[in-house]
Amino acid sequence: MYAERAPGHGLRAIEAARRALAAQTEAGHDPRRSADVNGARGEAISEGHRRNRSWAREHPDQRDKAWFKREIAPRLDAFSLKEIGKATGLSLATCSRIRAGAKVPHPRHWEALLALIET
Repeated sequence: MYAERAPGHGLRAIEAARRALAAQTEAGHDPRRSADVNGARGEAISEGHRRNRSWAREHPDQRDKAWFKREIAPRLDAFSLKEIGKATGLSLATCSRIRAGAKVPHPRHWEALLALIET
């Protein structure tokens, strides 16, 4: 059983984390901007682009974004971000944007999402 938390606990924790990050940034130690982090981020982005290009070559007749927004997106509300992430391999932040309708994922993820909503 989870212990009850005071109202606003999560918001206070987020604000404390933001203040700590701002202090680190001001001191010149922003962990988001290190060479290692930037290199890893760049490699992850490049790998995603490679996967997308490879998928597009193998699937020339893909559906359009309107199909995704009509057939899949409305049904994602029934699933947690963790379930969507597990199905697609995408980050929880990306899954949140997809479920909210703010982002359409690359078509290579559509089959996994279709399988999820049809379970």
